[in-house]
Amino acid sequence: MAETHVLSALTKKRAEVSGEIKHYEELLKKSKLSLQSIDQTIHLFDESYDLRTIKAKRVHSERYFKNGEAKTMILDVLRTATEPLSTNNISKKIALSRGFDNKESFDLNRFQKMVFASLERCENNGLIERIGKDGLAILWRIKA
Repeated sequence: MAETHVLSALTKKRAEVSGEIKHYEELLKKSKLSLQSIDQTIHLFDESYDLRTIKAKRVHSERYFKNGEAKTMILDVLRTATEPLSTNNISKKIALSRGFDNKESFDLNRFQKMVFASLERCENNGLIERIGKDGLAILWRIKA
């Protein structure tokens, strides 16, 4: 018989993925309607215009930071902290200060990966240090 905690985690993950699929299907439907409207408008101006000649542009995912901005924000958060902070806490503080947590398009997982990469670069540059772990979370502080 299957373990209940495994089934619980799998059903939770399935619900999450199902919700993502529904979200992207709705987004795709809206985009197709917008494209159809644009095509019709182009044909209002020129009925013979060949829409196949318009090449699709590559969509870049949203950039959360300008060059060097993540490093500055990380250092600011760690300077004002009274104790070492985990990667997740640093990410959340930065997201809150930027107002990202309220955006529909905000991808917390991707954001945390970007913050972690910046933390590692700061560590490699001798600005901060890992001082241990709290469970699975890495704890960081400004290097003395």
